Amino acid sequence: MSTEKDWQTSKNSIKTRCAFVFNNELLSDVNFVVRASSGEDNKIVPAHKFVLSISSPVFFAMFHGKMAETSSLIHLPDCDYDDLLEFFRYLYTDDINLSGANVLQVLYLANKYIVPSLAEKCTDFLRTNLDAPNVFCILPLAQHFGEEGLVKRCWEVIDKRTEEAVKADEFVELDRCLVETVVNRESLCVKEIELYSKLLIVGLQENSRNKVNQSIQVARVKDKF
Repeated sequence: MSTEKDWQTSKNSIKTRCAFVFNNELLSDVNFVVRASSGEDNKIVPAHKFVLSISSPVFFAMFHGKMAETSSLIHLPDCDYDDLLEFFRYLYTDDINLSGANVLQVLYLANKYIVPSLAEKCTDFLRTNLDAPNVFCILPLAQHFGEEGLVKRCWEVIDKRTEEAVKADEFVELDRCLVETVVNRESLCVKEIELYSKLLIVGLQENSRNKVNQSIQVARVKDKF
């Protein structure tokens, strides 16, 4: 491993020094294995237990708690390389490059590892970029993480721009309970025929999912004999 000589002397703040070792094997004492964003083989992200531990109570418990992780190789099947890298960038530098492509996954990681300052930045980004075509993508996640302010803003968009919102693919993929909540709102702004046609698609989608689930259950029963 090669690095510039006396690199510490050219970094005049703790932020720039941490930024220098971000995603760098230098002084690294743990590696995370994640799936590649492009769908290729897994990739490895080097990290530093100290930096992660002072940034997240979850990482602190993971590395220094009673049941501390002893392996230097940790598999994370619930995120991909680019999203984890962006999450770590914030932990190392306080900087974050959010986009429509990564904000939901970064918000998931911020909540999973209890980094509220990052979660707030993610919800602010979502609130600013919330629109009718993406509202049904954002609403379920906002509800899951208890982001009440964002949930309220989602409903405001749904009420005002219902017809545009229900045209999104995400609407027909919603859980039945959430679909019923939408339909039962008296403040929707949509033609009944438009909503009815979408509900037909939702019904077909649900019926298809039920058939798949039934097939799985039948196959499992057959395996018992």
